[in-house]
Amino acid sequence: MSAQGLPAHILALFTPRPPPQHLPPCVVKPLIKISGCAEYVEFFSTDPPPPREPWESPLERKARRHREKVQAHKAVQKKVIDVYDPHKDPNASGDPFKTLFVGRISYDTTEKKLKREFEVFGSIKKVRMVYDQKGKPRGYAFIEFEHERDLKNAYKQGDGKKIDGRRVMVDVERGRTVEGWLPRRLGGGRGPGRQGKPSKKKQRRLAETTEKLKEKEKEEKADKKKEKEKDKEDDDKKDRKGRDKEKEKEKDKDKDKEREREKDKDKKKDKEKERKRERSRSRDRDRKK
Repeated sequence: MSAQGLPAHILALFTPRPPPQHLPPCVVKPLIKISGCAEYVEFFSTDPPPPREPWESPLERKARRHREKVQAHKAVQKKVIDVYDPHKDPNASGDPFKTLFVGRISYDTTEKKLKREFEVFGSIKKVRMVYDQKGKPRGYAFIEFEHERDLKNAYKQGDGKKIDGRRVMVDVERGRTVEGWLPRRLGGGRGPGRQGKPSKKKQRRLAETTEKLKEKEKEEKADKKKEKEKDKEDDDKKDRKGRDKEKEKEKDKDKDKEREREKDKDKKKDKEKERKRERSRSRDRDRKK
């Protein structure tokens, strides 16, 4: 078959491809012989290594300075604790069992206003606000009542009272009434102390953790409910199976009884037939005689 007379675009399909490009052969490079370092161990120096220069990172330096400050503060505090004796304090006068401690007081509150607020619980003998060396209030005071029952009423009902926009904290005087008691400035006191409000990030994290815990609790409750329901269903199935088995047993018993009755009936019928046969035989014998 010749390709004459075919159009050019069809003849182009049958044209041979160009010959492949000639490439030079690959050159095989000689391999480099690699040996270990064991041959050169003899040339190493046997002298001891030089001493290592001490170096600390910025975080380590910060932690070291903080540690030194804490240790120095504890040493000073220990000296003050050894000398501290509230019974020898000239400012602490009066009966300690009738004295009330009031903390977290506003700096604008005066002794007169404090006395006016706590006179509701009973007659007051003396009010002493504590000031620093510059004459500024420290935020706490001591109130001495004339009767011990008034102190108890103030201790029970005065805690959380709002004075000048701040809620005060009330407690009995513990410096002279409790052995080994230390104020907060010497590392004692009650409670964790002043704690600032957490940042927004911490609040978000706390909220997220609380939400996750709540979700986990809900999931656990739901799982427990599902397990209980499954257990109930399994118990119901078991009860149903037991009931069905009992019913089947009863049905089998009834069937067995019916079979026995039928057998008895068949036996009775057979006996009657035999009797009839014997009678007929006896009659035939009599006739033959």
